[in-house]
Amino acid sequence: MVGSAHAFDVVLNAQGEYLDAYLVNGKAFPPQVVLIDPDPPDPTSLTVPPRVGRHVNGKLCFLPHKVRRRREFVLADDTYREACLDSHPPQARCAVTDPSSPFFVGKDPDGWAVFDRHAVWTRQHIHTPWDFSGPQPQGNKDPQGCVFDRKGRMFGNDVGSEQLGLNDGSLIVFFPGRDGRYTTFCFLDKGLADPGMPAMDRQGNIYVPEPEATKVTKFSPPFPASAADCDNAEHLVTTPPTKSVFLASGAGGLTIPVSMVRVPHTRHWYVAGVLGPPIINEYDADGAFVRNIVPAGVPRNPLGMDVGGDGTLYYAELNLDPVTFDTRCGSMAMVRFDRHGAPQPPVTLGTHLRFPDGVTVMDSSRFAVKFRQLPPSPEVPAAECGGE
Repeated sequence: MVGSAHAFDVVLNAQGEYLDAYLVNGKAFPPQVVLIDPDPPDPTSLTVPPRVGRHVNGKLCFLPHKVRRRREFVLADDTYREACLDSHPPQARCAVTDPSSPFFVGKDPDGWAVFDRHAVWTRQHIHTPWDFSGPQPQGNKDPQGCVFDRKGRMFGNDVGSEQLGLNDGSLIVFFPGRDGRYTTFCFLDKGLADPGMPAMDRQGNIYVPEPEATKVTKFSPPFPASAADCDNAEHLVTTPPTKSVFLASGAGGLTIPVSMVRVPHTRHWYVAGVLGPPIINEYDADGAFVRNIVPAGVPRNPLGMDVGGDGTLYYAELNLDPVTFDTRCGSMAMVRFDRHGAPQPPVTLGTHLRFPDGVTVMDSSRFAVKFRQLPPSPEVPAAECGGE
């Protein structure tokens, strides 16, 4: 809840390369502000710099204390594709080579950018190597989600090319160095079907939705301890983790699982199905159906999800065209629960969003940001986000 002097839940959603923050107050359409912006506000020139200037996607993850960083966080970052490959100004900013320029974006492959508590880019980046001389390699095509384990390892997914049947998505683990940076890595899997953002249980197992394969895959130890465990040209682990199907299509009406988040104080999961039909269900630790949270056909193609401190479920909606499956104007919604734990009808938080994907709920005190003083998220005409 928003308070005048105390910390509150802030709901973060990556959409349209922005990171928006919803200052939730339990009601529909709470204040919606911009925490990270991708480009200068003037689309015709490089005269007014952006507040941050990074193109971000997916879920936000704070770095663990054991890597000796001061409350920094990471977020998937595709600034190279957007700012260096896009030929339209003001995105074509790789020509700016002066690091002191407010328009400087560097030239890092797509990966995960590191931000400080003020949500300002630290000029550090986590990615797999690429010298820009050939096609983008796996690991850099479409980074998205992140989770950290108790050893400080970062697990992230690369969606891949998203070409039907190609199955070139991947799950990567990055290892913290003595300096707290993540420069070494291994691939746990290179053949995932359009993988969604990973989730982790208390035992350290990793769950990856594979919507194109209509299942959720569970990865269990052994996980590599260092890059020595994948000492080969492919950087692929020599002792792969144990893979099993945690959830397959059909359970509770779920057909195409796309994301999942832990249910607080339980070993259960909320799982979103993006199509056939759009739905959000609850499942137990063994993948057995428990109950429906948002009925089939009610959510408009849900994607990212997270849970607030009071148990409220927040989720992003793609709003796909039912015929072409093209993305239209997306939205954010929440589901509150009554005192008996029964889910209430969804409440809309924001509309006219451009491909909203990752959702992260954080206590505002974790940031050194005056959220109420941030600029409001710009109103987007329906034609610019794909229509209603």
